[in-house]
Amino acid sequence: MIEIIVIGTGNLGFNLCKAIENQYVDNDSAFAKAKNKNVKNTINLVGYYNTSARQLSGLQAPLLDSIDSLPKVDLVIIATPDDHIKEVSQKLNTEAVVVHTSGSVDLVAVANHQHHGVFYIPQSFSQSREMDFTELPICIEYNSHTAQQVLENLAHKLSHKLTHLNSQQRGRLHIAAVYMNNFVNHCYTKADEILKDAHIDASLLHPLMNETLAKAQELSPYEAQTGPARRNDIQTISRHLEALKSSDRKMYEAITQSIKKTYGN
Repeated sequence: MIEIIVIGTGNLGFNLCKAIENQYVDNDSAFAKAKNKNVKNTINLVGYYNTSARQLSGLQAPLLDSIDSLPKVDLVIIATPDDHIKEVSQKLNTEAVVVHTSGSVDLVAVANHQHHGVFYIPQSFSQSREMDFTELPICIEYNSHTAQQVLENLAHKLSHKLTHLNSQQRGRLHIAAVYMNNFVNHCYTKADEILKDAHIDASLLHPLMNETLAKAQELSPYEAQTGPARRNDIQTISRHLEALKSSDRKMYEAITQSIKKTYGN
C-alpha cells in the first residue's frame, strides 16, 4: 500500500485527492501487469492539508491540523502554488518521498529531502469539474530509485499514460501548455466580449471552436492556420483594428505580427 498526504487543495490538489480515493485503474488489469509487475495493490489518501483549514466535501480522508508533524507515509505531494513549494518543502520533517506538482519549478525545490521528485500533470483542473485521470499524461522526475518506484506505482494506478521528463523538458512543456490552454482560453474570453457587445449569441462560434481543435490535431497547428494574418489581408486587418477597443488593439496586433512572421508575410 502507498500511503499519501496531499498538501494544497486548490484545483489540482482537490482533483488529485479525489483521484487517489477513487483509484481509477484496476490493478488486476492486463495493462497494469504489463506496465509494472511490482505495482502495489492499493493507494491510500491518509490526509490532506490546506492553509484555509477547510474540510472538503466529497473526500473521505481527514483534514490535517498542520504540516509540522505529519503521520508516517510513503509519499507527500506538494500541490501548492509554485512560489510556495520550496518554503513548504523545508518545513516538512518526514522520511517520505516528497514531490511537487509544478510544470515550471525545478526538481531542486524539494531537494532537502533524501528521496524527492516531481509529479506533473499537463492539464487544466477545476473543482467544479471532476476529471477522469485514466487518459491524462503524467510526467515524473525523481532523484532516486525509491522515489522512482513510488511515483511509477502511483502513476500506473491513476493513468494509462506515464512519461519521464527532466526539469528542462518539463519547463518547455509547461510553456507550451500555457500557449495552448491559458492564452487560447483568454482569446475565447476576448471573443465572448466582442460578441456580447454586439448582442450576438456566443454559441454561433462553438462549431468553429471545435473544428479549430480537430484540424490542429488531425493536420498540425502550422498547416491548419487560416485567417487574414495568414493571407496577409491588410485591409481586413485594418478594419478589425479600427473596430476593436483601443485596449485590445495591441493584443490583436501582436498575434497578427507573429502569424505573419511565421508564414513569411
